[in-house]
Amino acid sequence: MMLHFFLFVLLSGIVSGTLIVNPVAAPWLQMSANNVTEGLPITLKCTIHSSPNSSPVTWSWKCGNDNLTRNATSTLEESVLKISADRKYNGEACYCKVWPRSANETYSKMSNHMTINVKYTPRDVPFLNASNTVVSAGDEITLMCTLDSLGNPPIRWSWKCDRAYIYNRRIYNLNATSKLVLDADRNLNGKVCYCVAKSYPLQYEAASNTISLTVYSSPDGLPEIDKSVYFVDENTPVKLSCSLRSAGNPPVSWLWYCDNKLQTRGIKHSGSRSALTIIAQRKDHNTACYCRARSESQWGNYDKNSSKAIITIKSQVKPTSSNSSAGISAGVFGAVTGIFVLMLILAGAIIFIHHRRIDDIGKQFPTGTRENVNDTGGGQDNLNYRTLREEGVHSKD
Repeated sequence: MMLHFFLFVLLSGIVSGTLIVNPVAAPWLQMSANNVTEGLPITLKCTIHSSPNSSPVTWSWKCGNDNLTRNATSTLEESVLKISADRKYNGEACYCKVWPRSANETYSKMSNHMTINVKYTPRDVPFLNASNTVVSAGDEITLMCTLDSLGNPPIRWSWKCDRAYIYNRRIYNLNATSKLVLDADRNLNGKVCYCVAKSYPLQYEAASNTISLTVYSSPDGLPEIDKSVYFVDENTPVKLSCSLRSAGNPPVSWLWYCDNKLQTRGIKHSGSRSALTIIAQRKDHNTACYCRARSESQWGNYDKNSSKAIITIKSQVKPTSSNSSAGISAGVFGAVTGIFVLMLILAGAIIFIHHRRIDDIGKQFPTGTRENVNDTGGGQDNLNYRTLREEGVHSKD
């Protein structure tokens, strides 16, 4: 009875065109390693549980949009896919399918998905392009570096000018492009700039081509002469120097004038400095010299003079009014001192004579007194004698 039922079902399926298929279990996908550096092998393995009575099966593989079935080795219970890690598979999902060989893919079962992570660096070195490399001071310069890819992990950008890193500037990084915007100043003139791409985990570093910058600018301020007066001996060399705080671009040309006459000898230049050396002659006494710096270009003109320096010959310098005044003052002081000393001598002489007279008078009066004291008689003869004596003294005076 059971045999009749089985034959009935089989014949019904054949008549109706429906194939009876034994189902298969869903496969399980495993990966040997992920986060693999480009070029290294990756192994993916799908397995199913089968019984001794299991019928043959068909396998298929896909990574992203690529059908990799031909690269797999398959059996009844498993299928193994070996591929080389390629950047095109980075971020792509891989999976397998399996179905009974007697049926079509409609009866397939799909495995779990696994995403591949491939580490790689850019294939090329950065390419540097500039909007303009010849500008005037104050203009903007835009430098841009590009790569074929950003890499995985993404590279890091940096910028250098004359091997010094550029900081605190406008740097914009987007995908595989880095842009540097510079405000042109005289310090950038002649600098050689380039970009650098680095990936520390993959030990990758690549520098771009270089670009040299030209910034035209005028010097700051006026030329400065180092002295206002030069005191020199006759027939000796005197060196006058001029300098600028910045040389400018294009470099200035230097000229020297003495008493408004152009000097053609003894001139040496060195960037932002210039010097004039002459042999000082008597005719050069009180000569006024100055320097002149000038430059001309399509970017602007500069033409400035320094202040004047006076050449003074020492042997031609006359005594100044201050020295004469000092001599006069010394003479007056000597005369006054002499008069004062003379007055002191005269005053001393007068005082000495005066004291002598006082001493003489003092010697006279004590004698008369003693006479009066000894005269105890008090007679008329003594009085008359004293009176006569006094009169005699007065008459001598």
